[in-house]
Amino acid sequence: MEESFHFKLRGLVYEIVPEEDNTFTIFKMEEEYLLITKLNGKKWVRIDYKTDEPVIEENDEVEDFGAIIEKYMTS
Repeated sequence: MEESFHFKLRGLVYEIVPEEDNTFTIFKMEEEYLLITKLNGKKWVRIDYKTDEPVIEENDEVEDFGAIIEKYMTS
């Protein structure tokens, strides 16, 4: 499993923590913020904390986080 990493986006500091099954926990300013995964290897989606199911919606912020994860993992 990869180690966590920090980055700045839109003036805020985030941390991405890799979890199991290609899932990532996002912390915003040291507070747990989102859980995301890449659905079918194509689209980044957030995971609903109550149902533990992917939420399929247009979400530019989640897509931005996904792009940052992909860039980090290929560098």
